[in-house]
Amino acid sequence: MKSKKITKWKSIVVALVLLLGFVGYYIWDNCQKAKFQENYGQYTYYVPEYRPNYKFFEGEKAIFYNWEVVKSEEQREMTAVESEAVPNYDSIMTFGHGYFVNSYMKLKNNPKQSLYDFNRNIPEKGEYWRLAVYKLVGEKLERKEFDIFKMVRSFDNSLVPSEIESTGIWIDISHQKRYVRILLHPKHSKKDEDYKVHFIDLDEGKILPANEVKTEGVSNQNNFVSYTSFHDNLIKKGVIVSYIDAGLSEDYPPENLKKTVLAKNYPDLYKIIQGYGGQVTFLNETTDVALVKKVAELFFPPGTNVFENVTIPAKYSVDGQEHVINSAEELQKYYKKEEN
Repeated sequence: MKSKKITKWKSIVVALVLLLGFVGYYIWDNCQKAKFQENYGQYTYYVPEYRPNYKFFEGEKAIFYNWEVVKSEEQREMTAVESEAVPNYDSIMTFGHGYFVNSYMKLKNNPKQSLYDFNRNIPEKGEYWRLAVYKLVGEKLERKEFDIFKMVRSFDNSLVPSEIESTGIWIDISHQKRYVRILLHPKHSKKDEDYKVHFIDLDEGKILPANEVKTEGVSNQNNFVSYTSFHDNLIKKGVIVSYIDAGLSEDYPPENLKKTVLAKNYPDLYKIIQGYGGQVTFLNETTDVALVKKVAELFFPPGTNVFENVTIPAKYSVDGQEHVINSAEELQKYYKKEEN
């Protein structure tokens, strides 16, 4: 009888321990969830920081690069949060005129919805919105970081940031200035037309009104890539070449890359081009036919003629006649540079 009582008490104690354990775990689990929500979960507009990974080609005539996410505890935790923001679409991630630019943010809601629920130029607790600028100095990068909220308040405290446009880098050649565009609007504005384009000086981290910035197009007297069928011929094969840069289209079969000159002769560049946003940009001010040819050939098997069946329209030929060419030498013979 005594033995049965002891067994009964043991069962009660075990049950109590299990119950306390369950309650303790329940409380702990809810505390962890609340902590996660406070530190990460509530920030539904998030893009992590990316940094450029790059390597020069043909001296410093071209540069291969991709973007690598900057890993951190926050970045790892935020992978569990469904973000409304998409890298390279809702943030700027670009290279041009010697500058890499990347914006990244951790916000509670979408700043593009400013007219409805984002009317602040002071971040709430835990929020940030930053612009990282990497300037090429020789073969090295000089990095600067700017706080978008502070930048806006310094320019005009009555305005709110809405978006840093992913339209690339704008240049003022006469003053050697580089800019990206930012959309601002007055606090509590209810009109779409109140959105105004401004410019961010990438060296100084200052905002300027659009009427104070004179951007200029870069002239190119040898843009054969666009004015002949060279570009169209290659894009049908999944290779995109412009007079500015080159890369692979979404339709390019990945297995084909293993057979290319790039894979066989340039393993470092082969690795870079496969990374996020991987591409190659020409650094020359004017189009170099030999360089474009060499870069284009990288994306094909050895021996491929990238100038095969290239058409020069009559408008761009030296004799006013259409020509179908099959070599860089023929291009230089028949293509008329001075009218571009």
